[in-house]
Formats: sequence, C-alpha cells, structure tokens
Amino acid sequence: MANSNHIVLQATLLLIFISFSFSSAHFHNESHGPSHEATHTPIPTPPPPHDVEPPPNSNQTSVDYKGCWSKVYAFGDSSTDTGNGYLIGGLKSYASASFSKSFYSSSSGRLSGHRLSNGRLIVDHLTDALAVSSLTPYKSSSVSASYSGSINFAIAGTSTLSRDYFYNNDIGHTFMWSRVPESYQTQLDWFSTYLLERSKRQGAEACRNDVANSLFWVGGVGGNDYIRMYGSSSSINSRMLSDLSVAHVSKIIKTLLSRGAQYIVVQGLPPLGCLPSQLSMSPLTDRDKWGCSKITNAMIRIHNSLLRHRLDHFRRRYPYAVIAYADTYAAYEAILSNYQEYHFREPFKACCGSHEDGAFDFDIHCLCGSSGSTTCQDSSTYMSWDGIHFTDAMNGRLTDLFLNKGYCQPSFEDLARKKRGI
Repeated sequence: MANSNHIVLQATLLLIFISFSFSSAHFHNESHGPSHEATHTPIPTPPPPHDVEPPPNSNQTSVDYKGCWSKVYAFGDSSTDTGNGYLIGGLKSYASASFSKSFYSSSSGRLSGHRLSNGRLIVDHLTDALAVSSLTPYKSSSVSASYSGSINFAIAGTSTLSRDYFYNNDIGHTFMWSRVPESYQTQLDWFSTYLLERSKRQGAEACRNDVANSLFWVGGVGGNDYIRMYGSSSSINSRMLSDLSVAHVSKIIKTLLSRGAQYIVVQGLPPLGCLPSQLSMSPLTDRDKWGCSKITNAMIRIHNSLLRHRLDHFRRRYPYAVIAYADTYAAYEAILSNYQEYHFREPFKACCGSHEDGAFDFDIHCLCGSSGSTTCQDSSTYMSWDGIHFTDAMNGRLTDLFLNKGYCQPSFEDLARKKRGI
C-alpha cells in the first residue's frame, strides 16, 4: 500500500510539471535582470510555529561518534566543497576573494580553505563531531599518495550537465560560479587517480581496507543546476534534470561500492524554493504555506523521491553496505517551522548581499563579495549566507539534526553501530 501511495503521489506531482520548464515567463534571466516587482516584493510573513511530524528518535541526545571512522571522503557541489572550486579557477574573482578565509574547527584548530559560506560547511561540522581531520581539498598541494587524512573531491559549481551543453546553450545566470563548470565525472576521475596512486604506494589490499573503514559523504547533487537554470531558454526541464541528477548520484555510489566502500551517507536537496535567490525571482503568486516558492519545492520533492527510490535499490543489491539518506529537505523544514527556537531571526534574507532590497537582501547583479554588497552584523541569526548557501550556524543545526535527531534514514547512530560491530 505504501508503494502504491508513493506512485500516486509522484504521478500527481508530475502533472504539475508537464508544461513546466525553466524558460517559464515568470523567471528572469541575466540579460534582463529581475523585474521591478521581483526586486521590491514585500517581505514574506515568517511562518508561525508549526508542528512538523518528528522523525524517529527525534528526541534522542547527542551521540559520541569519536573513534568510529578515521577519515571522511566527500563528493558534491559548492555546499560541500572546501576549496577545489577555488583552486581550479571555478569561481568568479570576487567570490574567490570574498571566501578566502580561515575558520575555527574544534577538531582541527584553524581551518583553512575556500568555502562558499561565512564559516563551516556541513562536512566541517561532521568532521568535528567525528573528531577526525578536516576535509582537505583534493587539489591542495598537501594531498599526495602518502596523505592519510580526510579528502574532499567536491567542486563548487559542479554540474550534472556536460561541459558541451554549457558551451552551446543559454544557461541562465551563472551566479558566483564559472560559466562552464566541471562535471561530477571529474570528481570520480580524481578519486580513481588517488586510489591508484595510493595502491601503488601501500598495496591494493591495504588501500581497499582503508576505503572499507572510511565514511563517504555525498553532498546534494543537482542543486547548483536547479538554481542556475532559472531564466534559462534551455530545453532542459525539471524532470529531465532530476533524472540526470539521480543518475549521477547512482554513478557515484556504484563507483564507491565497487571500490569497497561500506559506509555511505547521501544528502537529499533542501527546499531550494525557500532560498532568497529563488524567492527574489519567483512571482508572489508562487508561494506555499511557509512563504517559499511552491513550484520549486514541488520540483525538489520529486527529485528527492526519485533519489530515495534509487537508494532503496542499492540497499537491496548491496546488503553488506550501510547507505543512509540525509533528509536535508525535512531538516530544513523543521528549522524553518520553528526558526526562532533555533536562534534564527531572518529565515528568508541573505546575510551577505544587497541590503537595498528589503525583501530578501539578494540581487543577482550585486552578489556577496562583489562591489556594493554588504554583510549583516550577526550571521548567527541568519539561515542563508549569500542567498544560495547556508551560514555556519545553519550548517551546524542541519548537521545536528542529521547526526542526533533522526534526520538520516537509517539513523546515523545505526551507521555508527554497524561500524563498531554492535
């Protein structure tokens, strides 16, 4: 019965998108910029406290995960990248300068790198909780075959679409990313090269044991593309993009499993329709009960549903591995529904951006770090850093929900129990 209801739900949602594509007249591309209405929309009324159905074990206390894994390997986009995008020139110059900072990590002291945030990402809070080394970007000069710490293969701006596609099509606004981004295949190529070199140095068996005892974190895949395609004249529609994104996740997981990975966490996408960037470009008629873009969030729910279905397939086929789904959408919604309890004051505004726009403090022509942009006084009260990426505070809240409040399925605690042989 559950599967039947799931299929009916998908079919119903898909009907919404039969005629929907990213070339919708409601969206505004880079050449025209946002309309007067979009730029000066009223501030949405923050959602009242709302009873969101809690996940299993939502009241559990924090678990001590220290010693479970000795390292983490990460893949993903700008929400996970700790420096590769910067190191390979994948960011615009103002973004590279703006995000070249050092942060504090409880497990690593000073945390250097280039993050699209004002501080730590989810993977940084993760390595803090695990008490392992911070994720060094693969393209860092410190990474070699002898390097034994955590490694990040994620690249800011990574796309599920081919580079040729970006050369030949209008792809809407590029935001802070380069116009022609790397594909996810680049990350897999880097990973394969690293394992090959490491196998030559320490032996194939030792390398495979290292992989089997490491934690693999796959950040949200496809988020950059959904955001980037707003205002595009491309023929790529939402369902096609969902299929491409989930196919890339599948390829990543299949590669990891073939290399011997046994502990994998895959993030779903957050409700992108709640981001200042999306709200600033969607009409006032496109709002759900939270004040977010109804069309965008319905699209993301379909994406996440397809992803969860695919993960179930992998669990059945590889029963020896533990593959957890980090429900970013539900975790974000839980925070938004009671954002003041999480010590946030601004659920819909960007901390860094154009503060002349009172609705969302976001303007695609005045992005964080560019000339004329300004930064809020207290980023800890904002959920969004630059209108697209989360603040350190928001990343920390999400990580806590993943690790300790049941927003991973199976729970992160179950993942740790399996690793400890309990």
